[in-house]
Amino acid sequence: MQIKTKTFQISPKELRGIIATDYYKRMKVFFILLLILTSINIALAVILQRFDWWLIYFLGLIAYFLSVPLWMRLQGRTSALNFQSRYCEMDENFFTICFEDGSLTKMRYEHFMKVVKKGEYYFLYITKAQFHYLPVAAFESEKDIHRFDLFLEGKQLIKLW
Repeated sequence: MQIKTKTFQISPKELRGIIATDYYKRMKVFFILLLILTSINIALAVILQRFDWWLIYFLGLIAYFLSVPLWMRLQGRTSALNFQSRYCEMDENFFTICFEDGSLTKMRYEHFMKVVKKGEYYFLYITKAQFHYLPVAAFESEKDIHRFDLFLEGKQLIKLW
């Protein structure tokens, strides 16, 4: 397996947007549950004509969880190198990132904890918080994407099914 991607780049703003969207999608059920509980609490407060302190707690929790992506910092999660223009080369042993300034990052697949594939991108996690971003659009063909997916599944880094 020898795969080379096209050159790609992402800005910190774009990456923050991707992470925030993913966060909101994962937390959707929790938000719905919290909004239902808050609505019930408001309805009971109106019916019983009394102020309930639980309402303040629920509203505070909603505000907190909605604001998490706004104060999230990317510096601890990804390197400044990830915002440079780059391309990737993959073979059976190594995942290599080639940056526009000529520097290379070469890693064995065993160094990845897991790989998360969303519809338009991969997150290749090195630690629980640090990852490399790889857009699906950077691949030359559908065949390369499929080969890379099968290879990652063989390495038990990703679950396709």
